[in-house]
Amino acid sequence: MDREIIHIDIASFAVAVERVVNPGLRGRPVVVAPVGPSRSMVTALSAEAWEAGIRKGMVLAKAVRYCRDVVVLPPNEPLYARASRAIFKILEGFSPVLEPSGYGHAYMDVTGTSRLFGLPRDTAWRAQNEIRRQLRLEASLGVASNKMVSRIASTVTQPAGLQDVRHGDEAAFIAPLPVRLLPGVGPAAQQQLADLNIRVIRELAVLDLDSLTLVFGRLGFTLHQRALGFDDTPVYPPLALPSVDEEKGLAEDSNDYGLLRGALFRLCERAGERLRADRQRAGRLELRVRYSDYREEAGRERLAPPLQSTGALQTRAAALFERILTRRTRVRSLHLRLTELTRGPVQLDLFAEPQPKLESALDLLHRRYGPMIICRGNHQDTKSPRDLVSW
Repeated sequence: MDREIIHIDIASFAVAVERVVNPGLRGRPVVVAPVGPSRSMVTALSAEAWEAGIRKGMVLAKAVRYCRDVVVLPPNEPLYARASRAIFKILEGFSPVLEPSGYGHAYMDVTGTSRLFGLPRDTAWRAQNEIRRQLRLEASLGVASNKMVSRIASTVTQPAGLQDVRHGDEAAFIAPLPVRLLPGVGPAAQQQLADLNIRVIRELAVLDLDSLTLVFGRLGFTLHQRALGFDDTPVYPPLALPSVDEEKGLAEDSNDYGLLRGALFRLCERAGERLRADRQRAGRLELRVRYSDYREEAGRERLAPPLQSTGALQTRAAALFERILTRRTRVRSLHLRLTELTRGPVQLDLFAEPQPKLESALDLLHRRYGPMIICRGNHQDTKSPRDLVSW
């Protein structure tokens, strides 16, 4: 059976939600940016702010010079999270197979639901109307046979349209669109393609695979497939498995490596204490880094054997952190998740340094006197092994 995927996209989600709460902001140039840090950057903006020359990622002081009457709002993460949950609850009425992809974005697999809601386009129209009626938010929706094309369709029909791409028309639909709309084409890849005089997707699609592989390596094959409209990625519902989650939002966005590493180690401490309190071990570690411009990087690693030791978790988390921290942009928050939880004895590494008594004693001290009564030495500032000058 051919898949039917709908992508829901609410443009400038943070601004849209703020305008629902405060209708007086409608029609005015609005930006969302942390207030206080010296180089605070714009994370979301209204269409009016865009027309005034403001861009996402622009330093706030510069944005204010571009538009003197701009309204600056601090990020309200709890509000945006509640709005996202409300959207998700509406979409659950149309399909159980949902995948959130950030605030104001979600995929919905409606394959096989035509007897309930009609054609996929009709389902998208109903979902769009329900979001508008219940939440007063305008959403653009794309309908296609795969996730990539549905997302592109929802992007080109912003701010409140509905685009249905028929099966077999995927390549023709994306052919005249800019290459930057393809997943994996960031600023660096876009510049490389511009150097080859490739600016729209059809020009990339006709390029032979050998040439693409020569320029982009393994990414060349992926770009070639995407330029032809192919994407077999399934819609992944959120994991409902037991997990240990610890998150840290920094008081001020920072790219100080020592500070970030110390925050990560404290997350590992809290997670390790929770594991030991429940007599559990974790078989998988996941780490997510959110930057000040709201972009995210994530990575995961299997833990074999399963771990509950804080020291071991810190070692593995630090190595993963090094791999996923690829940008020089300041970091806003860190999210650590431990999954594949098990109880009972496991086969330990012959040469591991077991510290159960020491860590149990530390747990007891923290519970009795607070987390700052004694700290590990690895919380001290350290230099990145990559020795980035900007850190």
